[in-house]
Amino acid sequence: MADLIDLQSVRARHGVYFDKSGNIRNQSLLASMCLALADAHQGTVRAIDVVADGDEITVTDDGPGLSITAKPGRAPAAQEVMSILGACGEHKPHPQYADVLCSISLAAVNAISTSASLVTMLDGEAHAQRYSLGVPTGPFKIVARDSPGTRVRFTLDKRWAGRRPFDLAEVEAQVHGLGLNLENTTIRFFAA
Repeated sequence: MADLIDLQSVRARHGVYFDKSGNIRNQSLLASMCLALADAHQGTVRAIDVVADGDEITVTDDGPGLSITAKPGRAPAAQEVMSILGACGEHKPHPQYADVLCSISLAAVNAISTSASLVTMLDGEAHAQRYSLGVPTGPFKIVARDSPGTRVRFTLDKRWAGRRPFDLAEVEAQVHGLGLNLENTTIRFFAA
């Protein structure tokens, strides 16, 4: 229940989480890349594809995937990073990147999105979960997908994200200014 209240607070006071004088779409896009970038820095992601189109953000990586197994009293890690503020910064072994990458977090982006989804590939099976305004609409389900890694997709709500378009050159410059080791990772940005 606390995570639901936290996500409602993001919408009610989104200026606390996003710089309203800046481009909220760009901030959301960079936050959407946080797990993929942290994994790339650690050498477990070799390719990241980013698509920004209108209200949609899609980030796909070829990394190890996220756990969908719940621990006692907790949701699966894959669900927590999408629905609990700061969970992506706590995701093992990413705590050392929390200040650099997760100042906004995937959950905050999810909170200002009308819909979102996460698909993660584990043991040869793709598991997907959908969200509405940050809240899961059901459990993880097996879906058809043959590529490794994880894909997050957000459809931003103009009420909170505004109408200013994505500036992919600016986001790419921000990514390279983070000081992460990305020399062995191919990052491609697309405006659909």
